Amino acid sequence: MTKDMNIMKHSFSGKRKNLANRRMRLCCLPAVVPALFFLLMPHALVYGQQAHAHSAEPVVLETISVTAERIEAYVENYPNQVSVMGQKEILSRNMLSVEEALNAMDGVDVKKGSGIGSRISIRGSGNSGGVLVLLNGRPLNTNQYGGVDLSAIPIDMVQSITVFKPPVPVWLGPGASDGAVSITTRDRGEKEKNRSSKIRLAGGSYGVVEGSVSHQLKYDSDMFMASAGGSHADGKRANSDRNTGSASLHWDRERSEAQRIVLDGRFYASKHGSAGPLDNPTPDARQTYRQASLDGRMSGFLEDNGEYALNLYGDTIDLKDESQSGFTSTLDDMKWGIKGERCWNDENDLWSVRLNGIFETDEVDHTLSGFHRRVAAGLGAQADRRWNALSATVGMRGDQTSDFDFSPGFSGGLSYGLAAHWLARINAGYSVKTPTFGQLYQPSHGSIDQVRGNPDLDEERIWSCDAGIEYRKDKDHLVQVSFFRSDIRDPIVYQRGADRVYQPVNADRSWRHGMEATFKRLLENGLTVDLNAIVQDSEVCETGKELPYTPAVKLKLSLLYTLKNSAVRLETTARYVSDQYSESENRKDQRIDAYATMDLKAVKPFKIKVLAAEWFVHIENLFDADFEAHYGYPDDGIRFVSGLNLTF
Repeated sequence: MTKDMNIMKHSFSGKRKNLANRRMRLCCLPAVVPALFFLLMPHALVYGQQAHAHSAEPVVLETISVTAERIEAYVENYPNQVSVMGQKEILSRNMLSVEEALNAMDGVDVKKGSGIGSRISIRGSGNSGGVLVLLNGRPLNTNQYGGVDLSAIPIDMVQSITVFKPPVPVWLGPGASDGAVSITTRDRGEKEKNRSSKIRLAGGSYGVVEGSVSHQLKYDSDMFMASAGGSHADGKRANSDRNTGSASLHWDRERSEAQRIVLDGRFYASKHGSAGPLDNPTPDARQTYRQASLDGRMSGFLEDNGEYALNLYGDTIDLKDESQSGFTSTLDDMKWGIKGERCWNDENDLWSVRLNGIFETDEVDHTLSGFHRRVAAGLGAQADRRWNALSATVGMRGDQTSDFDFSPGFSGGLSYGLAAHWLARINAGYSVKTPTFGQLYQPSHGSIDQVRGNPDLDEERIWSCDAGIEYRKDKDHLVQVSFFRSDIRDPIVYQRGADRVYQPVNADRSWRHGMEATFKRLLENGLTVDLNAIVQDSEVCETGKELPYTPAVKLKLSLLYTLKNSAVRLETTARYVSDQYSESENRKDQRIDAYATMDLKAVKPFKIKVLAAEWFVHIENLFDADFEAHYGYPDDGIRFVSGLNLTF
């Protein structure tokens, strides 16, 4: 304990000196906030009055689409590489969580962390916290760790999941240097029943017991949805047990044909052990985590050729950390923000212009590292244009935080229709990634991933580009080949010292480039083949070593088939990941060896009187492959979960 406090005392001294040197003036923030309100509030307030005053006259919406349809059009017509998983696919493939759904998408891998949150990798990147996650347009990433605990989002409330591969359009917001994930909640679809309920009960290996219940009610112009669930798992290693519980409420109102209001409230809690790596275990370390969120969103159409959206949101996090030494620390994180967007397009949908802005404040109070506040604000604009077979997009944004410099952003691209269903794309972008509070200040004392902060870190500055060609007949007939590259100035990499503690440092420069190929085909016999392959190379220029968690080869093959006589849905997924390293020195004793795994899934629908039921079984790591997703943290090996879905 004395050693930790001495180290932190030295860290605080360096932090104060560093922040004093680079603390910038906040003179731009008072200018950004009024601009944001000017951009959004007049239309949000006035339009409600206009919609009411003209309710007798229909609003012409022939050229306007809802958000999900606009994303599908963006996938087909604009340069950025985007993939979507909708509610129908989520249900048919019996996705049990948002993590599982993302893990099934092309070019995406999700690994559960040893503590809180998940490591999301898009297109083979190993950069931690470089993926922006949005829920109904608002950012979920925390300034503390940069990642997102996807377990807090119940899969029953998800309407669609959209993955943007880098370079990401700047209108999505800052923090998307390695891609973005946009999640939308359930809407008032015409095919939705007025009243429905779903119960899921399951159990499996390593003491897994889980259950969830959700209920949906449509009444007049309102839709209500509630969801609650809980789980317990013992884990294979000692002190790796986990208990979780969650509750969510959703309210959706269509005030008119052109205006929608959505409110979401979520609560998530977990209590779990932190086993630590094999060479530095933490037998008595425990964490208790609670998160509550409240989101409000108002969106709608502006006359015949425009849209607007306004998000107000807030999060509160309470973390209690008990280390193996017996010392207990706490972390309190409170974030709130406002984000808005306006979009104009012509009646033929040939061009569109988007303006967006965000203002956010985040306060963190930690027992050892003290109190920190970050205020951030940004404005962005993007224009899209189509000329027959040619489409173009260009966007620029600027963001500023209270503890780092001004951060510009740029994205642009071209796509050209070569022939029926064939499209060629080229994109480029520039972004800045600000270090998280965890990277700057977080000490290690037995339970939080054994990482110590570095208050002298600088921002990462990333240039990225890609070029590719695709054949897309429909969602079941797709061929894509893309070549990508990213160059980073001052990349943040992790080094592990003799004390077995990781610390982030800035290298001078790094690069990563490679190729991604995707093949998806529905065969005549009903078998769907989905193959994704990523081949890449990377280097930290001053050392000549590979970037951490950036394997040279990643392969994923999924086969989906429905038995005609019994309607049983079958799915198998094989994965291969080549050698990789957990730290920038690439030491052989910390190499994560290559591995191959196979998963199986079966879903059998049947009836219990008036109930629609499904029996399911999921088997992971069927052949019990011995591998590590993180250095020192072995996978549990073969495991399964089986249960029932009841819908009525």
